[in-house]
Amino acid sequence: MPTTDPVQLVRDAAESVRVFNHRTFPGGDRPGLVSAPEAYRVLGALTALAERLPQSFEQIGYALNAHHGLGHISADYGTAAEHIATAGASLREAEDYARGLTAALNRAWSATNPLGHTGPLTDTDDESE
Repeated sequence: MPTTDPVQLVRDAAESVRVFNHRTFPGGDRPGLVSAPEAYRVLGALTALAERLPQSFEQIGYALNAHHGLGHISADYGTAAEHIATAGASLREAEDYARGLTAALNRAWSATNPLGHTGPLTDTDDESE
């Protein structure tokens, strides 16, 4: 059964990106990705991932504020309110960066849309994804 633990879900996403990076690492005469259409599909998936990050960051900030409002947060030093304010400002900044990342990835995705592949494909390549 798939996990419902929020921390593990994000760890799994990070691990998936790490595996992608290793699987597509270029070397020698290997370009890393099978074809330009595969790059297009990968960019589409990365765009969707980046597009969802702002909501994640917003929800983390909301949860911190809600727990603080309920009196459920303490701090080892300083005040909980100071740390929550700093985290909130940083999360809003991350939201902005994620929106910029989404926009840049969307442009790259659109730019690769018309590209096709004219070279050979190996037997192990799967263009059906």
